Amino acid sequence: MKRIIITLIICISTSLITYSQQDSIYRDVSELKKNIIKIKPTSFVFGYTQITYERSLSPRRSFEVNIGLIGLGYDTYDRDPLGLALRGGYKFYFGDRKIKRSFMKGLYLMPEIAFCMYDKNVPLESNWDWNFSMGATKKSTPIILNQDGEVDYERLRKYYIALIGNVGYQWNINRFVIEYNIGIGVGYYNKTRNYEGFLDSSIDDEHHFGFNGGNDGRYYGVINANLKIGYMF
Repeated sequence: MKRIIITLIICISTSLITYSQQDSIYRDVSELKKNIIKIKPTSFVFGYTQITYERSLSPRRSFEVNIGLIGLGYDTYDRDPLGLALRGGYKFYFGDRKIKRSFMKGLYLMPEIAFCMYDKNVPLESNWDWNFSMGATKKSTPIILNQDGEVDYERLRKYYIALIGNVGYQWNINRFVIEYNIGIGVGYYNKTRNYEGFLDSSIDDEHHFGFNGGNDGRYYGVINANLKIGYMF
C-alpha cells in the first residue's frame, strides 16, 4: 500500500514539474522581444544616416527594413548629396534557438534588395557637352558657379538598384544589440558622366550610400559592409 501511495505521489509530482516547466517555457517565449531598432554609426561619416527596423517572425526568421537619409551626415566628398535610400531583406538565422531575450541572435544569411535616388554635385570643367554627331551642346543640367563666376559643379540626379546576399552575426547584450555583416551582389547604376577610363573618374563615383559598385550605366558587382548598434523591445 505504501509503495502504491509513494508511486502515485512521484507520478503526480513529476506531472506537476513537467507542466510547470512547459508553462515556464511558454511564458518565456511569449515574453521574448520581437522588435529591434538599429543605427549604422559609420554612415554619418559618409554623408547619410541609416536607420534599421527588424521584426522577428519565427525562431529562425525575421525581416529587416532600412531607410537612409542622404545628406544627413558629414559631406566627406564635398558633393552636397540629397536623397533617400531604401533597403529590405529577409533573415535566416542558424544555431541554437533557446535564447532568453530574443530569437534574433547569432549567425544569419540575408538576401536583400536596395534602391536609392539622390542628387549631388559633380566636378565640371565646362557647361558644354561635345559629341561627334551633334557637336557642342549646352548642358541641360543645373550648373553651379564658383565665386569668380566660372563653372564649378554640375548637379546630377543618380539612382541605383541592387540585389545583395549578406552573411552576418548579431549579438544581444541584455537589450542592446551589435550586428556586423558583409555582402556581395549585382546592381545597376545610371550613367551620368561621359568619361572613359579609370583616371577620369572620381573616388566618390562608386560610393552609393550603403555599398560600393560601378558608375557606367550597366550591371556591375557590388560589395558592402555594415556595423550596427541597436535596442530591442
